[in-house]
Amino acid sequence: MMHLKLFIALALFATASSRPFSPSHAINAFYKNHRFKGAFLTCSIKAVSADYVAQRLSSAMQRDEETKRDAEASRLSPLKKARGGDLAVAEKKKFAVDWRRSAAFFVYGGLYQGMGIELLYNNLLPILGTATDIKTVLKKVACDMGFVSPLITIPMAYLVKGFVCGSSFRNSIRNYWDGVVNKGIIFKNWLIFIPVQCLTFSIVPQHFRVSFVACISFFWTILLSRVLGS
Repeated sequence: MMHLKLFIALALFATASSRPFSPSHAINAFYKNHRFKGAFLTCSIKAVSADYVAQRLSSAMQRDEETKRDAEASRLSPLKKARGGDLAVAEKKKFAVDWRRSAAFFVYGGLYQGMGIELLYNNLLPILGTATDIKTVLKKVACDMGFVSPLITIPMAYLVKGFVCGSSFRNSIRNYWDGVVNKGIIFKNWLIFIPVQCLTFSIVPQHFRVSFVACISFFWTILLSRVLGS
């Protein structure tokens, strides 16, 4: 009897281990069974990557401006030398990652854009309804775009960066208000995310909603990072 039980156990183990590994099934299971870990992992990596791209772009623009200034200085140098003076050409700085800024976006991406938004999308907003009909979707989009984004999501980015970089709460809020009034940060957010959120709450599976928004918001984070960096 013991041999029979052992044989059955080995047969079941062999059957289970002989099943082909499916990456898509593994990813689906991970995001379904570990919602907050998946959200933190996805959004922290996304935020740091987007900020790195933004820093690269800003550095390239700064080098272009320095090149133009050097060219102008070279053009004026003979004239100034003739007058007994000299023009110093500034040494170009090599690109270096701003680790404080990256840390700010890591925290903001993982804790808020990841875990916080996971809580919002799949625990709080379902209070407005769990269906995917037009009325329910529009209520969720209106709540997210009209309240959460302008009053929580975007200000949080300024506050986290200000905290990491040693800026005061008042200065962070002042910078946020400057972004709203002079840089149109809220309208840029609406332009991108109103259509995106209509898809998020209608056709995207619940456990992939944060990851879907993270993929789209990669480009938004680049824009936001450059605004913050300026």
